Amino acid sequence: MLLMADPEIDAVFCGSDQIAAGLVETVRERGRRVPDDIAVVGYDNWEALSTETRPALTTVEMNLELLGRTAAQHLFAAIDGKATPGVHKMPCRLVIRDSTA
Repeated sequence: MLLMADPEIDAVFCGSDQIAAGLVETVRERGRRVPDDIAVVGYDNWEALSTETRPALTTVEMNLELLGRTAAQHLFAAIDGKATPGVHKMPCRLVIRDSTA
């Protein structure tokens, strides 16, 4: 739908690597090239998928192990009556691969 709604689109940031891989396939089926005609970025850095997609996906690495550990620590602190309300920023990084120019 996105490609039909705006045929001139030249980049898409997807909410997951799975969606990005599907978009790469759809772009190819429509005769366009990634990243030459349209750049694609995923989210999750699911390496089993992001490195095997052709071209390999540029994606956001959320460092989910650290995120989960930190969430558990905040939960245990709250259970102990030492809640830490507010926004807690976590590091992430862009893993650049071949789906972007």
